[in-house]
Amino acid sequence: RGGHMEMAPVGSYGLEVVRVTRNGRRYYGRAGKVRLVEACLEPGISLARLALEHGVNANQLRKWVKKYQERQSANEQRSAGQLPDPSAFVRVETSPAPAVRHPDGIASRSAGLVPSARLQASMPNGVSLTLEGCDARLLVVMIDALGHCHVPAR
Repeated sequence: RGGHMEMAPVGSYGLEVVRVTRNGRRYYGRAGKVRLVEACLEPGISLARLALEHGVNANQLRKWVKKYQERQSANEQRSAGQLPDPSAFVRVETSPAPAVRHPDGIASRSAGLVPSARLQASMPNGVSLTLEGCDARLLVVMIDALGHCHVPAR
């Protein structure tokens, strides 16, 4: 028995025998199994022929296909029930900064990834605040903080 030959991938889908037990039971590599099962699901493919080509029992291959399909439909049901709430999406509009060409030929955004913005706020007590050229994320934090300030009016 040439144990060496046993480990070479079999057939066109590279089904790999990862180990063979004493009683002759074979264990196959997961990637090869998935490729073979996906090939069985292609239209016009003969499962029996693929099983023969790869030295796998046809009934065994049918079991793999069934298991694979069950797993796929379970995944689809799971993801269908997990759509985030529409309120989780916030529409943010930014104007893209013009790309500047550097002498070394690499285009880069002139203003970094986050466009800079300007905020002007006037408090009821007459204090006015101007923030310029700061990060949009910082602005969000500032606006939020200002919203919580209870400044007594003069």
